[in-house]
Amino acid sequence: MFSFEDQYTMFDVTPVDNLFILEHMPGAQGDHVKVYLYGLMQCYHPQQSTIEQMGQELNLTEEEILAAFRYWERRGLVHRVSDRPPTFRYVNAKKLMFMDNQTDPAYEAFAQAVHGMFDNKRKLYGKEVSRCYEWVEQMGLSQEVVLRLLEKLIELRGPKFSFDYAEKRAVELAEAGARCAEDVDVVLNRDKKILEGSRAVLRQFSLFREPTQAEMKLYYKWMEEWGFAPEAILAACEETTNSKQPSFKYLDVLLKEKRERIGTKTITAKQMEKSRQTREDAEKPLRRLLAALNKPGVTVNESTLAVYAEMRALYEDEIILLAGKECAKRQCDFEDVLKTLKNWNKNGLHTRAQIDDYMREVGQYNEFVDQLYTLWGKTSRSSAANRAMVRKWTEEWNFTREMVVACAAYAKEAERPMAYLNGVLDNFRKQGVFTPEAALAAHADHKPAAKPGKVVREQQYEQRQYTEDQQLPEWMQQRLKEMNGDA
Repeated sequence: MFSFEDQYTMFDVTPVDNLFILEHMPGAQGDHVKVYLYGLMQCYHPQQSTIEQMGQELNLTEEEILAAFRYWERRGLVHRVSDRPPTFRYVNAKKLMFMDNQTDPAYEAFAQAVHGMFDNKRKLYGKEVSRCYEWVEQMGLSQEVVLRLLEKLIELRGPKFSFDYAEKRAVELAEAGARCAEDVDVVLNRDKKILEGSRAVLRQFSLFREPTQAEMKLYYKWMEEWGFAPEAILAACEETTNSKQPSFKYLDVLLKEKRERIGTKTITAKQMEKSRQTREDAEKPLRRLLAALNKPGVTVNESTLAVYAEMRALYEDEIILLAGKECAKRQCDFEDVLKTLKNWNKNGLHTRAQIDDYMREVGQYNEFVDQLYTLWGKTSRSSAANRAMVRKWTEEWNFTREMVVACAAYAKEAERPMAYLNGVLDNFRKQGVFTPEAALAAHADHKPAAKPGKVVREQQYEQRQYTEDQQLPEWMQQRLKEMNGDA
């Protein structure tokens, strides 16, 4: 005959026993309290509701809601009436005080075992014990497994370990199908090795703290997934001395490189030592090359080793070092050494003798180019292009060096004297002029009217007279005459 209007519940109140607030609420998780109070409101104001709707109202999953009700069942404040659909009956908190067997006996025995395990080493809250029991109910672990897990964690990490960490270990045990205490020992003994190994790495870095979860995760990867033996990991720590601040991250990169290089499923300290020696052998010639180049900014790393490997594909170490010394004379960069080697190979130079002959020839051409620029009073430019022009003049056009020097005087004032001299020699070649005397005569025939002369700096010194018995080459005597205007 009677009912409340639809929105009556929103403006009404739900009575909560102080006994619940003082005795039961302090040990419960926040979500468990939310579920209890929501269900209590439904008891006072019944309406059609489902677990799904309840989850939407409280922003919880269905599993979280059912876990909360299981908790209150263990506390005796709720009785489960049915599972399909989930139906619960609330028990008055005051009445509960006078009831026998008011809580779950299995849970009580479990809780006592947990409290006894910690003794006075850590104050446990009811929500922590309840959380452990959920691993039994929700994950399907036996009480024996959960209790052994807690015991091992106290042994390995001390009584104040994180229950979040413990829950992760419980998940691992459930996934591994752990059924007894021995199964727990197998998994956690591996964790003990990881903890001790991570500590040993930190000691190698002169750090005396406990390893972080991220660091132990890396150590687990090195040992379990990559197959490094603990002594192999410690051996790799010796190579982190190149870093100002060695770290697990730096070591991870180092071990990844070694794993790719060694390529076996398990890696021992002996294999690491062999790998280190192989690396040193590979680095030695590169270090010699860098020393010859005198380039402090270039270091031995994967990039420079890769470039050196390209060099080795062309020549042996001795010839590579020779190329480095030649590049050092020209103050070239590290990459120019590879270009030099490729150029030698392209020119068919394969032996040390061939290269030595070639370099002597190059040296002679460079020396001659230097002489020309000295006569012009300019800075020398010993380049491949200039050497090519000298080779063309002397080998293709058959001019003597005396002839080239004699004609160099005509290019003295040119902005690009080598190119200008090339044009002069080309004209003489076409005219059939190949001697300094013939060049002088040809030049005199085409010499324009003289302009008022100017005194050049080169002529403002006391002229030294040379005689034939002083062994002065004829081409140089001719050149001096030209410069002095006596030709």
